[in-house]
Amino acid sequence: MYNEEQVLEKVSKKKQKKILIFTIAISVFFIMVFSVGIYLYSDNQPLIEFPTYSLSTEQWTTDDVIVTITNDSSKILSYSFDGGLSWQSNNTYTMNENGEITIQVMDTKNKLSKKTIVSVSNIDRTPPEMAFESTTTVQMGTSFSVRTGVQISDKESGLSNDYTAVPSTIDTTKEGEYQVVYSAFDRAGNFTEKSRTIIVKDIKGRTYYRYRDGKIESYQCEPYLCNCVSSATASSTGTCPTGYTLNEQGECCNVCYKSCSRTIWGPWSEWSQEEVTATSTREVETMIKED
Repeated sequence: MYNEEQVLEKVSKKKQKKILIFTIAISVFFIMVFSVGIYLYSDNQPLIEFPTYSLSTEQWTTDDVIVTITNDSSKILSYSFDGGLSWQSNNTYTMNENGEITIQVMDTKNKLSKKTIVSVSNIDRTPPEMAFESTTTVQMGTSFSVRTGVQISDKESGLSNDYTAVPSTIDTTKEGEYQVVYSAFDRAGNFTEKSRTIIVKDIKGRTYYRYRDGKIESYQCEPYLCNCVSSATASSTGTCPTGYTLNEQGECCNVCYKSCSRTIWGPWSEWSQEEVTATSTREVETMIKED
C-alpha cells in the first residue's frame, strides 16, 4: 500500500505527463497549421513579384528604343506592355517616341505580377534650330564676324559641340558677295545646315530690314514596322489582322512613321529701317541704301 506522500507524488507525475502530452499536441497542431498557411500563401503568390527590364540604349538616339522584359522566361507565360490590357508571347516592345508604358507579366501559374512603369525620354528626331539673317549687307572696311547675329540651339538633347561656319572669316576690305554655310549636330546625331549671304559694299547710308515669317509643319515620314507581336494565325496562314503587316520573322506589326518637320515661309515684308531680329521661324535680310 502507498502512503499518503507516495499517492500524492504519483498523482503529480500523472498530471505532469498529461500536461506534457497536451503541450506537445498543441505544439504539433500549431506547427501543422502554420506550415499549411505558409504553403497556401506561397502557392498563391506569383512566381515574379515585379517585372524587370532593359532598354536597347539609354543614350540620346534618333532610333526607336526597344524595351525588353528580362525576368526568367521559364517562369513566364505572357507579357503585357500596356498595364494588362493586352498580352503577347514576345518579351520586347518598340518605343518610337518618348513616353511611359506599364509592363506586367503572367507566370506559368496564371498569376499576375505587380506593374512596373517604364519611362523613355532619350529619343530625339528634331534637328537643331538656326536663327540668323539670310542676307546681311556689311559696309566695306568695317569689322564683321560671321558669327555675329547667329543663334543655334537644340531643345531636346542639346548641341553635341559648337557649330561650324565655312568660311570662318570674310574679307571686308573688298566689295563682294560671300556665302557662309553653318552646320550643327545635336547629341542624338540630328544635323542642320543653313547658308547665309553676306554682301560687302562701299556704300554709306542707312540700314534697311525686311523679313518673312514661317510656320513649322510636322508630317509623317520614313514608314517602318513597329509594335510587333507573334501570331498563331500569321504562323499558320501568313496573314495578319487588319492594320498589321507581316515582317520577316513571321510577326504581325503595326506600320508607324517617324515625325519630320518643314518650314512653310510666307511673303517678304516691305523694306523698313526698323530693326528686326531673326528667329527659327523668321528670316531677316538687311541692305544699305545711300542717303
